[in-house]
Amino acid sequence: MHDVIVIGGGVIGLSIARELAPRKSVLLLDRGPTGNGTSWAAAGMLSPLSEANNDGPFFQLCTRSFSMYEEFVRSLVDETGIDCGYSDNEGVLTLATTSEAASTLQCRAAWQQKAAFQVELLSGDDVRKLEPLVTAPVQKALFTPRERSVAPRQLVNALRESCLNRGVDIETGVNVHSIDQFKAPNVIIASGVWSGELKGLDPIIPVQPRKGQILSLATPSRPFKRIIRWQHTYFVPRGSGEMIVGATEENAGFDRSNTPAGIGQLLNEAQQISSHVGAYPILEMWSGLRPATPDHLPIIGPSSIPGVFYATGHYRNGVLLAPVTASIIAELIENGKPTTAIDSFLPSRF
Repeated sequence: MHDVIVIGGGVIGLSIARELAPRKSVLLLDRGPTGNGTSWAAAGMLSPLSEANNDGPFFQLCTRSFSMYEEFVRSLVDETGIDCGYSDNEGVLTLATTSEAASTLQCRAAWQQKAAFQVELLSGDDVRKLEPLVTAPVQKALFTPRERSVAPRQLVNALRESCLNRGVDIETGVNVHSIDQFKAPNVIIASGVWSGELKGLDPIIPVQPRKGQILSLATPSRPFKRIIRWQHTYFVPRGSGEMIVGATEENAGFDRSNTPAGIGQLLNEAQQISSHVGAYPILEMWSGLRPATPDHLPIIGPSSIPGVFYATGHYRNGVLLAPVTASIIAELIENGKPTTAIDSFLPSRF
């Protein structure tokens, strides 16, 4: 008998198991190898400011988690010796090439500056001084210099190793069909896009998969120093010399195939950001399934069943929200109430 069973071995499930393990006996169950699903496919941007249009509850949750990240990664590296790919990128540039998009960035910059966040509104000339290889006709750009990225595959490896070091029992290749399959005082549903498949839950979890195709390019001597976002496409440069280009947004069920349309869209938009990237070799192409809820907000909190908690539906922000989600679930189990506000994310809203 374990104190806690965590169903799901992605970045959310592993982070929860790790957070609880020093004080609880924890069993983590995963349908496949841990971290080989949505977390493995993610780009790893840690950028709560660059697409936030207000300071509502979701933004507050994201910034809370972002504030925890440096210590989160440092402790993982200290425990395991595994480099998590926490970036030394010099922030995020969000580009606007139309008057409408420029107006949106101006509004975003205005409230963020008023709230004392470190952001700058730049001209097209300013952008080209920072990133000379950007060839898009930039009208305005929002520069958020403190935002960063992490390498999700390395992060998952570190989390798995830390969990094992802390005594978490990990079982892979386990398909959990019902929460009645396993007994424990506390059960955490952290199985992402598969959460809605579980029987016996109350309320039922309205999570649907949203496919994202993504690729990486081999770049010479880091031609881009910052994460760059334009419309739905982004560049995430890595210290290893590769650059991530993502990502599509598709309602394709559980299909994870790469398609000419999806990859073609990414390559076309990447070359609109910078005509230079057309010469860079493609290293890898892959896809992942984001767990989306109807309101695109995560589901975090207790279910109607005593001892059963939800930590799922993180959509495009699972990597960013891992530290704060782990903290919330641990506090709910140990103290009955989290220090972070979660009213907007409770499962009871469904």
